[in-house]
Amino acid sequence: MKGIYMMGGYPDIETFCDEFIFSQDCGLDFVEIGLPFNDPVADGPVISEAGEKVIASGVKIDEILQCVRQNKKTGIYAMTYSNIIYNYPLEKFSESFKDILNGVIIADLPNRYHHFFKDKGFEIPIIPFATLDTNVDDLKNMLYGQDFIYFVGLKGVTGAKAKIGDLAAVEKVTQIRQCTGCKVVFGFGIKTARDAEKVLEFADGFVIGTEVVKRQSDPAEFKKYVAELGSVSAQ
Repeated sequence: MKGIYMMGGYPDIETFCDEFIFSQDCGLDFVEIGLPFNDPVADGPVISEAGEKVIASGVKIDEILQCVRQNKKTGIYAMTYSNIIYNYPLEKFSESFKDILNGVIIADLPNRYHHFFKDKGFEIPIIPFATLDTNVDDLKNMLYGQDFIYFVGLKGVTGAKAKIGDLAAVEKVTQIRQCTGCKVVFGFGIKTARDAEKVLEFADGFVIGTEVVKRQSDPAEFKKYVAELGSVSAQ
């Protein structure tokens, strides 16, 4: 599974839509759309600043996801924070977007609280996180038919450089795959197409965010970079 993260509505809604359409014709399996939040805890400076600019510009979630609805060709996941969904409100978000979103990634919602949304009628799959410290036996009891488990490849926020191929990470990803039977997508800290190739040697997929968002304000650079990622193949 090859994927990228884009900040929704950045640098403006027209450029975002153009780049979103392009990204789906490059051999990627999915696109993760960031829905900006004014108090992010998992985002590094590049993604945080992009989100702040979207909020300041007045672009709304409905505009971002309307672009997705009109142009969806591949897997689409929304990454955001619990307050965005809960205050939409939750039931309306689910009903409005369950037909276009393959899942949501909620950065500040621990796996053990996913049932809180589900119990209130939230029908969009919530993608669970895993880290080097995750108890795999506990993780098995928190799965609800999601497409994959999102493995956080480094401690801290997005934008830092992960140690791709670190033995501990490889062993943990392998353990998660074997014990849960789920695909594992490695995110956080991937910089280059070569990094992505290395990830595919031990995981089922990758997602790159910061390096993509850096290029969203320059469509030519964005398209060059994303096309390179789309051509990555497992060795």
